[in-house]
Amino acid sequence: MKALKISLAVIVVSAIAFFIIRSLVTINKPIVISLPKNPFTVLIDKEIESLIKLPDSKFCKDAFDNVKYLIDENYKPNPPKYPFGRLGNSQLENNQSKENFTRNLYSAYAAKFINQSFYVFKGKEWKIEDLRFINSEFQTLRKYILLEKDSPVDKKFKEIQTIFSKYDEIAGFISNSNSFSYLDTRLSDRFPISDVQEKLAQAVTYQNNRLGNDYVNNCIRLHNGLKEIPQTLFRAHINYLDNKISQWSGMYSNFSSQKDYVDNLYKPLKSEIDALDNTVYNVVNFDSEYKRLTDRWSADNTKAYNYSYSSTSLK
Repeated sequence: MKALKISLAVIVVSAIAFFIIRSLVTINKPIVISLPKNPFTVLIDKEIESLIKLPDSKFCKDAFDNVKYLIDENYKPNPPKYPFGRLGNSQLENNQSKENFTRNLYSAYAAKFINQSFYVFKGKEWKIEDLRFINSEFQTLRKYILLEKDSPVDKKFKEIQTIFSKYDEIAGFISNSNSFSYLDTRLSDRFPISDVQEKLAQAVTYQNNRLGNDYVNNCIRLHNGLKEIPQTLFRAHINYLDNKISQWSGMYSNFSSQKDYVDNLYKPLKSEIDALDNTVYNVVNFDSEYKRLTDRWSADNTKAYNYSYSSTSLK
């Protein structure tokens, strides 16, 4: 009875592997030989069957590595009892068994890996470590498996590539927007508002188009990053004005009169502050930041007036 159960398990695994392989790979027709069944080959079959049954909610690279280790170790010669290895009674049988087991393992693992990857893609929390593993592992599998063009697995791997391309595009856009700054503080310099408007429009386009991919659209981190871009770019604009005020504060002594200072320094910079437009950014802290900048620059104007008054009084 026990032998019958083992035989049935072997038949089931072999059948599953056969159909998985057909959808995965292009296979050179193997030499038709009767492969032996022994405790080692039965164990490997059972481990491959166990891998197939693993849940989709957790990656199983360790299970794959374990089966691969069993195949490689049992393939090695172990004289005197197993001069050709434990997978066959001759070198031909041993070689053919290893080839079949290896193909079955990679095919079963690829199918399981795809299910596990899309389990991640269907969720909202795309953990960085999960994405790194998926990207690395599917690139590795593509090298080891000779995929039949347009087979189900080939199509899934292409879909994974498309998902990563769109994810990387949007993540790169968010990173670029977050690092946006303008550091020039010459009086003639102006904050590049057209560049900002272009980035803001692109962020809206991504959101309106569901991030350009149904799976990528599930990633809450990208949605949050896009939503924060207006505030991030507004902060860049505020930092530019703060730096410019710092650069030109206290320069009133370089002007011939209060009027000269007002016309050629105070008013030009004040007009930049006044040009802040919340219809561009639509942020909640606009009024408070505008007032803070206005008060700060007005304080310099007050100092300039006092300096000019004191200088005139001394004459």
